[in-house]
Amino acid sequence: MSTSNHSNDEQVRILVLNEGEDKSEELYRLKKGWTLQIKLSANLSWRKVRIFTNACLNEEDKFERNTYHELKWIYPSSGKYDDSDRYVSLSCCKSGSFHYFFTIDRTTIKENKNGQGYFHIEPYLIWPDGSGEVLEQEYITCQSVLSKSLGPLSEWLSRIEVTRHSGYNMIHFTPIQYLYNVSNSSYSISDHHKLNSIFEGTYEEIKILIDNMAKEWRVLSITDLVYNHVANNCALLQDHPESAYNLVNSPHLKSAVLIDSILMQFTRDASEGKLLSIGIPDEIKEHHLQLIRHYLLNEIIPQYHLEEYYICDINIIVEQFNNKLSLLNDCPDKPLYLNENIIEINHGKYQRMKSFVDL
Repeated sequence: MSTSNHSNDEQVRILVLNEGEDKSEELYRLKKGWTLQIKLSANLSWRKVRIFTNACLNEEDKFERNTYHELKWIYPSSGKYDDSDRYVSLSCCKSGSFHYFFTIDRTTIKENKNGQGYFHIEPYLIWPDGSGEVLEQEYITCQSVLSKSLGPLSEWLSRIEVTRHSGYNMIHFTPIQYLYNVSNSSYSISDHHKLNSIFEGTYEEIKILIDNMAKEWRVLSITDLVYNHVANNCALLQDHPESAYNLVNSPHLKSAVLIDSILMQFTRDASEGKLLSIGIPDEIKEHHLQLIRHYLLNEIIPQYHLEEYYICDINIIVEQFNNKLSLLNDCPDKPLYLNENIIEINHGKYQRMKSFVDL
């Protein structure tokens, strides 16, 4: 991405598209108020390229991730038959991460894209103390704190005041929702709508506290939105079991679940002293690990034949192959080229000895 200064106030960044280029693993950083121009490389300039993005075209627009807008071409050249210098222009009016793609077959279909990528318009963080000053992204110094360790809300400021005096201007709070009381993991959320009871407060009281931190201390706050990790007792799993990995929607995990069960049984046996005869005590130390490894890999796990989830029954495959051959009247004249008709094993529902080949 290149830079172009059109005036003292306007900053323009130029992104050049190349044919077949996938930039989905890269992220271009832009600032709010800048202009992004997208131009074509020489190998695309003669094509009928159409460019689409889900970025907001106006600041008041609501962001819809799956709604794409086609960007209109600007033709700076006065030549009637030369449009190789055409470009599209996008005002960076709203912060966020946005996707773009382009087609060369005149279609608007995303699946027909010839190339794609992402760009990020940085957040515009204004201090809420009335000064109007902006906290640039490059100057953010953030410290993470374990919310569950802060105690009641009445003690928060005294505990995080050291962060303020250490020069940090932002605090990252781990999730403040109700946690699983067994593991108490910071991200094992039992109820996404309920505040952790250890705080002895309300969401409104937390809002007042962090607003005061921003105004009086000039310390901003962020926290996590955790949608991909819940506690075992979360009501979401009870109401929507399909939202989690299970052996119905993810049969490829059968062998992993079996390994988990083997390890759980091993733990029970060891804790009950059933493995003392082979030298594994109920209280395991580091020097026992090699013995445990040998015991599991050579005596226990082989009994369960995990490989059977990934192999075919050869007799069945050969019989199917012979039946297929018997239906052929003549051998095909077409020569067999390398990489043609490669045999792929399909594991289906990952049942023992039930993998198959599509003949």
